Amino acid sequence: MNANLNSIRAKLEIRPGRLFIGGQWLDWDGARFDQINPNDNQIIGTFAEAGQRGVDLAVAAARHAFDDGPWPTLPAQDRKRILQPIIERIYELEAELATLQTLDNGMPYSFSRHSRASGKSCADILDHHAGWCDKITGETFPRHSSSSNLQYLTYRDPVGVVGAILAWNVPLNMFAIKVGPALASGCTVVLKPSEYTNLAVTRLVEIFAESDLPPGVVNFVTGGAETGAALAGHPGVDKVTFTGSAAVGERIVSVSGANMKRLSLELGGKSAGIVFPEARSVASAATTMMGLCSTFLSGQVCTTPSRALVHRSIFDEFVHHASEQVKQVRFGDPFDPATTSAPIISRAQVERIRNLIDSGIEQGARLAFGGEECDDIPGGGNWIAPALFLDVDPGMRIAREEFFGPVLCAIPFDSEEEAIRLANDSEYGLAGCIFTTDIAQGMRVARSIRTGAIGINGYASVANAPMGGVKRSGLGREGGWASIDAFTEIKTVAINLDG
Repeated sequence: MNANLNSIRAKLEIRPGRLFIGGQWLDWDGARFDQINPNDNQIIGTFAEAGQRGVDLAVAAARHAFDDGPWPTLPAQDRKRILQPIIERIYELEAELATLQTLDNGMPYSFSRHSRASGKSCADILDHHAGWCDKITGETFPRHSSSSNLQYLTYRDPVGVVGAILAWNVPLNMFAIKVGPALASGCTVVLKPSEYTNLAVTRLVEIFAESDLPPGVVNFVTGGAETGAALAGHPGVDKVTFTGSAAVGERIVSVSGANMKRLSLELGGKSAGIVFPEARSVASAATTMMGLCSTFLSGQVCTTPSRALVHRSIFDEFVHHASEQVKQVRFGDPFDPATTSAPIISRAQVERIRNLIDSGIEQGARLAFGGEECDDIPGGGNWIAPALFLDVDPGMRIAREEFFGPVLCAIPFDSEEEAIRLANDSEYGLAGCIFTTDIAQGMRVARSIRTGAIGINGYASVANAPMGGVKRSGLGREGGWASIDAFTEIKTVAINLDG
């Protein structure tokens, strides 16, 4: 048992989880569930399983706030003035939020506090979207025909009640990416965090609850699959925004047709990182790609490049530097500055990753290093040693299915055309990266790969640029104007100037 974790838990005085509906905190009288800390598999808190009843109450509150409340029609300046103190409060509490996020999913505190997954980043994202409040505009159109004197113009109306279902890996950022543009656009929200990570999001909702936001604009339910399904399929919800697995995304698509819900879905990925001989540094490319799989969230990020496509002439050099990188990995107490990596989120996910690793070995791939469970870490927890597969056939499961864990598959190629073909040979298309100093080559390859985002010699998602996938990686985009577009509907108004 980790004494430091228990000490931090005690100081925070974690209370039984409640629901926030219609501006009020509700002590839930229904079913509850335990949240387990992945660092030591100890219970960290108990939370309400809202289920259909809780979701019905939350959607009714959001529906009332949208249909009858002031938020959708509030002047843009007033909406922004309400949001700005909330953002400033999040900046003030960023250290506490980082602590809660680390308790949630085991992310090393150094990353939770200082990376793009931090409380500061959460506030930055909300601040960016709040800036759109008074910049959401329509268009006017020139007279089209002499047969009538009609003036056409468009407005952007908020889409309505939004069901926001968050992933567990970066809950602070997930909250901001979904709630920020929804509120800036004039929507109301019913928010559900992952059942694995409720602490940080609960604290964010408490900050919103203490603000001047009208009742029912933000509502908060907790729970597992039953609650998520109730929210995704609810007839009172106009839009669902979800980040998570492709399998769950497909189920959301299947139930959304009943009332033609609008959807924003960021789903899985099997991203490719392509390393050409023209790369500035093979060592840097190998360290970057292996590091994304082995440190921070240990590969539990949908944009992580889990397929390394490496030119045959530099393949051995790449493998050498990848093996050197993992020597720097340190597991353990997430509040210890020496810890580099997060545990796997659950025992079920450990079993899934191990099953995929075993399938790779059975199908003939060679495990160069790693892949074993690490059961000697003080405090226990869910740990898998970072792994690199060689001799990988593109048809193997390990080359096609998402690990969402610390595993990289290295595949050699001989030509640019082959690299493009291998990168596109996937049912996913979320992200990717290219390492080359030949900018013409980089642009040529980037344009040829079917993916929602790709970086040349570096990549990171930011609040003011769109992010999302193609193929099985999702629908829609999040970030910048694309987010506002996703939470608004275009209304066309025609005015007869002759009558």
